[in-house]
Amino acid sequence: MTYSLQPYSARRSGGRRAPLWSVAVSAVERLFEAIERRRVIRRDLGRLMEFGDRELADIGLGRGELLHAVRYGRFPKNGNQRR
Repeated sequence: MTYSLQPYSARRSGGRRAPLWSVAVSAVERLFEAIERRRVIRRDLGRLMEFGDRELADIGLGRGELLHAVRYGRFPKNGNQRR
């Protein structure tokens, strides 16, 4: 039995398989990037949680919107409405 980390379509088309060490290095890099991304989110969320409700209102955020704002940016002002 052979094991390939490439999609089935790439194996059928005669594409070369990536060496196992290359796949492993790539997976480790993605893991460290995810850890760093989560660390930054936690740090920024902690900083925003230190703000008072009035300060958050001044920048247009409520407490319930903080996690979304840190991860994805602010909510659209008009939502799905067209101008």
